[in-house]
Amino acid sequence: MPDHADLLVVERVLPCDGSVWPATAWDLHMMGNVGGRERHAAHYERLFADAGLALVGRSRLPLDGNVLHVRRARSASA
Repeated sequence: MPDHADLLVVERVLPCDGSVWPATAWDLHMMGNVGGRERHAAHYERLFADAGLALVGRSRLPLDGNVLHVRRARSASA
């Protein structure tokens, strides 16, 4: 991924406060039926950071969707 590239990830994001949200039902579905799960924004940030990426923005979409805007993380020396 070149330094100037943008990665857009379309996902449902669970609320961090544990409140019930439509994505909560999808989380249960994912865990029970396909072994996956929905995640909180902070979890996505950690996953991206582990891959050398940084979450730089988040936009909400209809029907409980989000666009997560990701770029390569800048090194501390840059």
